[in-house]
Amino acid sequence: MLRWLDMIAAQQPLRRVALDVGMHAAAGMVDFLPRMKERLATCTLIEDVEYARHGDVSLRLDILQPKGFGPHPVLIYLHGGAFAIGSKRTHRALAAAYASRGYLVCNIDYRLAPQFPFPAALEDACAAWLWAADHVGSYGGDEQSMGLAGESAGANLALAVTLACCTRRPEPFAAPLFERGLRPVVTLLYYGFLQASMPQRYRRSGVSAFAASIATDAACSYLGKSANHPAAEHALADPLCVVEAMAVAPTLPPIFMAAGLDDPVAADSQRLEQALQRLQSAHSAHYYPGETHGFHVMFWREQAVRCWRDSFEFLRQYLPVPVAV
Repeated sequence: MLRWLDMIAAQQPLRRVALDVGMHAAAGMVDFLPRMKERLATCTLIEDVEYARHGDVSLRLDILQPKGFGPHPVLIYLHGGAFAIGSKRTHRALAAAYASRGYLVCNIDYRLAPQFPFPAALEDACAAWLWAADHVGSYGGDEQSMGLAGESAGANLALAVTLACCTRRPEPFAAPLFERGLRPVVTLLYYGFLQASMPQRYRRSGVSAFAASIATDAACSYLGKSANHPAAEHALADPLCVVEAMAVAPTLPPIFMAAGLDDPVAADSQRLEQALQRLQSAHSAHYYPGETHGFHVMFWREQAVRCWRDSFEFLRQYLPVPVAV
C-alpha cells in the first residue's frame, strides 16, 4: 500500500498544475453567473493592493468594499488549495458572498508551496493581518472589528494567525500580532486542514487512497521532509495540536467551524470542537451529513445554503454589520 501511495504521489506535480488551471478557469466562468454579478454589484473591487514584499515577490490582496457608508466590519479571507494551488482570483466568489452582506473583505494571495514551504504562507497571512490593522480604515473598514475566515488550508492559516494574535509565540513573524493586541473578533473555519503534519494518519483512518495521497502531498509540499517528523519550529503548521495542548484557554475569539461529515478532514474540526469545549472557549460547530470537501463552494446546493446561513447567523451574533439609520 505504501509503495502504491508513493507512486500516486509521483504524479502530484502534474495534478497540482491541472487543478490550479481548472480552478482559475472555473473562477472566470463564475463571474458571468447572475448571482455573482449581483454580488459584485454591491461592492467596489480594488485589485492588487500590495500588503508586503519578500525580496522580489510582491504580495497582493484584493479589497471588496461594500457600497454605502462605513466603517464596515472587516474579514481577512485566506483561500484554500492544499497550500500549493489557488489564489485570491479563484476564491473571489467566496469573498464576494461576505462583501454582499456588508463586510469589507481583504482577499489575499500568499506564497505557495512547494516553492515556498512553511512558514512562508503563514508569514504572509500574519503580514496581511498587520497590514489590515494599519490600512483598512483608509478603505472604509473598521480596524476595531476585524475577523479571519478561510477554508481547508486557508482555515489552517486562519487558526494559526488567531493563535499568533492571542498567545505569546516565539516565531518572529507571529510576535508582533500579540504584542500589538490585534486579537480578531471572530474566526471562521470551513472544513479546515488543521494539522498539516503526520499525513500517514489518513492511511489508517479509513479514507480513500486518493484522499490520503492528496493529504500526503499537501503535507510534504508545505513541510518537506519534516512532514512526518515535525519539530518545535513547525508548531503553527499544526494549529489544532497547539490548541489541544493548551491546559488553560487564552482569550480566543468565538470560532465557527463547518465541515461535511464525509470529508476526510472532518475529524480535524471535531477535534478542535472537543478541545474548545474542554477549554470552555466560545465556538459554534456545524456538520453536514453526506457532504465532502469543498461543498459550500456550490452555493446552490441545499447543504451549502444551510452552511452559509449558519455562518452568517454566527457573524450576526459576533461581528454584526451596523444598521444604517
